[in-house]
Amino acid sequence: MREATILPAAVPGPPEDVTLTATAPLRHLCPFVEEVDDGAVTIAWSTCGNTIELHSLAEYLKQFADWRISHEALTDQIKHDIDGVPGIYATSVSTAWKTAGMDVACSTSRTPAAR
Repeated sequence: MREATILPAAVPGPPEDVTLTATAPLRHLCPFVEEVDDGAVTIAWSTCGNTIELHSLAEYLKQFADWRISHEALTDQIKHDIDGVPGIYATSVSTAWKTAGMDVACSTSRTPAAR
């Protein structure tokens, strides 16, 4: 799997478990047919001394616009990357798409998929 070149930045946050949720637009290229998939991602994370700087999160998400990747793989990639931000824990990542005349939703489990 391709590695993200921009990762969200950690900034000092509450030391206790505070849960934050952010929803943002998300775009990628379909790996199976020539189309751009537009959707939304919802990311929930718990603070453990740090939190995610929101402007860096927005920049991180923009980089996927030119990736040829499935909805499932992209959802898992985001979970994996967010889990790598020091001092936070991604509790869930879900994406929602309109494609092929359908509403499609993907979500991650609490345990990252095997790599």
